[in-house]
Amino acid sequence: MEEQTYSLKWNPNPPLGVPRLVTYAVAAAVYTIVAWLGVIAVPMGFVSVSALYIGVGFITPFTMWFSGWGLIIGWIGGVVGSGLLGGMPLALAIPFGVLLETSTKIPLLLFYRLLAPRLGVSAIGRDIFTAKGFVFYFVVVVVFIQLISSLTGNAILYSYGFIPADALPISIGSWWIGNMISVVVIGPIILGALTPVVERLGLTVHGIIT
Repeated sequence: MEEQTYSLKWNPNPPLGVPRLVTYAVAAAVYTIVAWLGVIAVPMGFVSVSALYIGVGFITPFTMWFSGWGLIIGWIGGVVGSGLLGGMPLALAIPFGVLLETSTKIPLLLFYRLLAPRLGVSAIGRDIFTAKGFVFYFVVVVVFIQLISSLTGNAILYSYGFIPADALPISIGSWWIGNMISVVVIGPIILGALTPVVERLGLTVHGIIT
C-alpha cells in the first residue's frame, strides 16, 4: 500500500547515492532556470512578480517526488532564480526565496504525504488523471497552496517596500490566478508523464530525505 511506502519519516533505505544527488541537482538547475524565466517572461511591473509564473508547475512535482529535497530545490530556485536573477538585492532574495518556498512546500508535503494516502490518493501524484486524484490536486495545490504563495510573497515584498499598499489587491489577485493557471496546466502534464518513470528508476523519496 502506498501509505506505507511514502511518508515524512526518516528513511535510510534506499540509501542516498550519487544518482539521487545528481537528480536533485538537475532538478534544482531546472527550477532555477524556469523560475527566472517565469519572472521575466510575463512581468507585472514589480520586482520578481509574474502574471504567469511557470516555475510553480515544475517545483510542485519535484516536491511531491523528492519530499524534503523538493524544499531545498525550492530554496535554491527561489533565492537564485526568481530572486537574484529576477532583479532582487541579496538582502531580499534570501528571505523571499526561503520564506515563500517554505510556506508552500511544507503544506504541500503535509497534505500529500500524510493526508492523501488516508483518502486513497497517491502521495506522489501517480493518479493525477483520475477524478479523485485531480480533485485533491485542484483543491490543495491549485487553489489553497497558490493562495498561500500569493499572500506570503506579496507580504514579503510589501514589507520591504517593493509593492505599494494600493497595488496589493491587484498583485495578490494576479499572482494567485497566474500561479493557478501554471500549476493546473504544467503540473499535471509533468506528473502524468514522468511520475511512473521517476518511480520506476527508484528516484522518488520514500521518507523526508531518502
